[in-house]
Amino acid sequence: MDDYRIVESQYLFDHPRVRIIKDTLERNGRRWPYLYLESPVDAVTCVALTAEGCLALTRQYRHPLRAVLLDLPGGHMDPGETPEHAAARELEEETGFRAGRIELLGRYNPFPGSLRATMHIHFATDLTQVGQRLDDGEELEVVLMPAAEALQRVLRGEIIDGSLQMGVLMAAQKGYLP
Repeated sequence: MDDYRIVESQYLFDHPRVRIIKDTLERNGRRWPYLYLESPVDAVTCVALTAEGCLALTRQYRHPLRAVLLDLPGGHMDPGETPEHAAARELEEETGFRAGRIELLGRYNPFPGSLRATMHIHFATDLTQVGQRLDDGEELEVVLMPAAEALQRVLRGEIIDGSLQMGVLMAAQKGYLP
């Protein structure tokens, strides 16, 4: 399985947030095209736990699904930025909470067959309210939900955002949630 070769690679679309790439793969004398998306930068998200035992979630419209969803605060990393710094920055910008402590819970790729991108999930505590600083055009509502309720909603399949599911389950498994 380790003998795949890329014999040709072509950008079909190149944008600062996403690229569409067509590679021609070869294995055992056979060639075929493979299309995939690539994010030029990694993404971060944060499971942020308040002193009262609530998770700071965001509620916003997600156009590809044509729905308003609950998700974790997060976004793209800036060039040269560490995942921890990016997660702390996004948490503060989107929710208005500054983390006194932040650590990596884990990393994952949501669609490894069609997307080359890594999501870094963090856990934040010791939160201080400092005020939101949303990006231009960004519209979201901050929702403080008891951690136990968020976990139950994930387990019942009521929350479909993958990062929120993964983050809550990882934090619960590690014993971080009340």
